[in-house]
Amino acid sequence: MEETNINILSEQFDLYMKKGKEARAKGNVSLAKRNFLLASETMMQMAKQSQGKLKAVRMERARGLVKISENLQKAPEKTGKSDKKQDEEDDDLKKWQAAQIPNISFDDVAGLEDVKKAITIKMINPTKYPEKYKMYGKKTGGGVLLYGPPGTGKTMIAKAIANEVGAKFYAVKGSDIVSKWVGDSEKNINSLFEEANKQERAIIFIDEMDSLIGKRGLDTHNDKRVNEFLQQIDGFAGRNPNLLLLGATNRPWDIDSAAMRSGRFSQKIYLPLPDAPARKFMIEKNMKGVPVTKNFDVDKIVTQTEKYSGADLEELCDRAKDEPLLKAIATDKVVLVSNADFDRVLDEMPPSVTEKEIAEFEKYNEEINGYIKKRTKKQS
Repeated sequence: MEETNINILSEQFDLYMKKGKEARAKGNVSLAKRNFLLASETMMQMAKQSQGKLKAVRMERARGLVKISENLQKAPEKTGKSDKKQDEEDDDLKKWQAAQIPNISFDDVAGLEDVKKAITIKMINPTKYPEKYKMYGKKTGGGVLLYGPPGTGKTMIAKAIANEVGAKFYAVKGSDIVSKWVGDSEKNINSLFEEANKQERAIIFIDEMDSLIGKRGLDTHNDKRVNEFLQQIDGFAGRNPNLLLLGATNRPWDIDSAAMRSGRFSQKIYLPLPDAPARKFMIEKNMKGVPVTKNFDVDKIVTQTEKYSGADLEELCDRAKDEPLLKAIATDKVVLVSNADFDRVLDEMPPSVTEKEIAEFEKYNEEINGYIKKRTKKQS
């Protein structure tokens, strides 16, 4: 559950920070202090689940938020600082920190064999066998875009790639880069690439790509941000062939089409909802070591969870353990988890991805890869 917890905590942190800044701007000191302290507590919880440099950065961030809360004045104008200056002091998003190389391999990723093969050819083998790629004149560089419904393992795939190539891992969200201040988004993009380029080998993983490089023509700030990002993509391969760029999105149709051309995110990989073998792998992994009844039927749960995402399955397994755990605490005896516990949770927990969303992804995937199917049909 660690990854899910981190995601939830990250969302809570963003919410507290937003409320704190809004309250500070309105002069509501008590509300601002409360939200900044809540943000600090949340960041500290995230730090406890982190390791190495990332843990240190998050602990420092938590302490900084306490200091900001203590230094708040009754009215923002009395601080003698502009809103932008205050934001710069309590926001470390521009200090890009590489996480430790993730301890996740492709063996930890359920199914998705075609996805693993494509990524191995595009991103992993070029770093392991550069001479072979040179011999065959195989192009390297460019980016890979992972798209699909929420909870299908895009972040885990990114971490597995970093592990396979031994790369520093820069994981950011599009919303981390985007700033309300004119010109700052472009500076953030530039600083991110500069920091990653300092490493011998690095992966930049950007989640929520649609929020970073949306379609141009509707918003001047977005257009400038997209242009800067595209310039960085076009230049980074020549400066550092060991810098890999990986993006992920739940809304690929909202990304500017220029980002999808050859040399940029020309490789687009669809991560669908897990099939039956993948669901079985995930359920067994989440139930490993848990005391279950003798007639516990994993295959039944697999059948019941069609159209459930990986994140859904993780949540399902966790919630199914609640009742047996509470009974074990109350009786001081081992209480076995049964299929009935899963049935109870399934009655209350529908899939998080709707039929409409699945249809949108399937349609987009067919439009992107339709020509492959036509070619295969002709050959057969």
